[in-house]
Amino acid sequence: MLPPLLTSLAALSTLLGQSVALPPGTASTKSIDWRNFKANGVNLGGWLVQESFIDTAWWNANSGGATDEWGLCANLGSRCGPVLEKRYASWITCADIDKLASANINVLRIPTTYAAWIRLPGSQLYSGNQQKYLRDIATYAIKKYNMHIIVDIHSLPGGVNGQGIGEADGHYGWFHNQTALTYSYKAVDAVINFVQTSGFPSHFTIAPINEPVDNHDFSAFGSPFALSDSGAAWLTNFTHGVLDRVGKVNKQIPVMLQDGFKGEKYFSQFFDKKENLVFDIHSYYFAGRGVSSANVTAFECTDAKDAAGDGRFPIFVGEWSIEAQYNNTFSARQKLLAYGLTAFSKHTSGSAYWTAKVAGPNDNKVDGQGTRSDYWSYEKFIDLGFTKNLKVYAGYCN
Repeated sequence: MLPPLLTSLAALSTLLGQSVALPPGTASTKSIDWRNFKANGVNLGGWLVQESFIDTAWWNANSGGATDEWGLCANLGSRCGPVLEKRYASWITCADIDKLASANINVLRIPTTYAAWIRLPGSQLYSGNQQKYLRDIATYAIKKYNMHIIVDIHSLPGGVNGQGIGEADGHYGWFHNQTALTYSYKAVDAVINFVQTSGFPSHFTIAPINEPVDNHDFSAFGSPFALSDSGAAWLTNFTHGVLDRVGKVNKQIPVMLQDGFKGEKYFSQFFDKKENLVFDIHSYYFAGRGVSSANVTAFECTDAKDAAGDGRFPIFVGEWSIEAQYNNTFSARQKLLAYGLTAFSKHTSGSAYWTAKVAGPNDNKVDGQGTRSDYWSYEKFIDLGFTKNLKVYAGYCN
């Protein structure tokens, strides 16, 4: 083990941009090893998957009062396609990638609906030109900045968690559903083909599911009780199928398993240590944990250390944000961001903040000062200078 100071500096090297060995415009052909890689990432939320809070003005203008993308498209009818195509072309552009790169971002986690990959009979989710827009942005990020791309299938047929992001509010039908499983594998196969034919397969990780939860009691969401043992067994079998499919095409492409809040240690026994598998852990503080802005840093450090699991597989914190459940303050934001980035980089393979940008000001008030756009928008943090001088926090969370 490195001495604490050297460990701190090594963990921060990616955040400071020191880990990028290649000059801009040079895309590496070497696949990453998540055991050694350090991600300084963001999510591109609200782009190929719609959420009401990310851009409330857009949502209110187009949703017809719907609470999720499924309902938005149902309400829009034939207008859903044109509305979403315009969204795909405008919400994330090359200018956003340039700004993120200026803060040494080296990973983009990009959520997509399953409708980006397959057409599912009866689904209200729109199938259009998502792959084109994804390819354009991914290629730009890879060729210009040598970034790594996580293609996240954020929803699966039938619904994976009862939320709009999982298919639609109230939909839990993916579990123990052979038809849903068959269509899910078709979506996975389409992603594999997309990656393998991208021209840069070494720059991709495939995340075939997000936040799988079968407990209908939403108060359990975010805890180990959110996913039952039987649901976890279904998820494990699905993941084995994904690993098999990816391995037959290109074993160098990592598969990323979102843990349904049960932790790597729960699942590691079910997988061969040699699998090219990385676990995705999500850490939030805005609900259910009684966190205030005064003690977010303590939770960040504890979460980072706990995420490590039994050490059999690498860990990536695929989503997190600094909003606290209580008493959010503008003055605490830079410290909370820097502490989280430091803690997750030190004890895991790094993280991806949720999310790149949130339109604001908006009507999503937080407890304390401001709105969610003040706490969830990484581009705003860049504008405020919060991503600079992170080395001053190198001694935190040893």
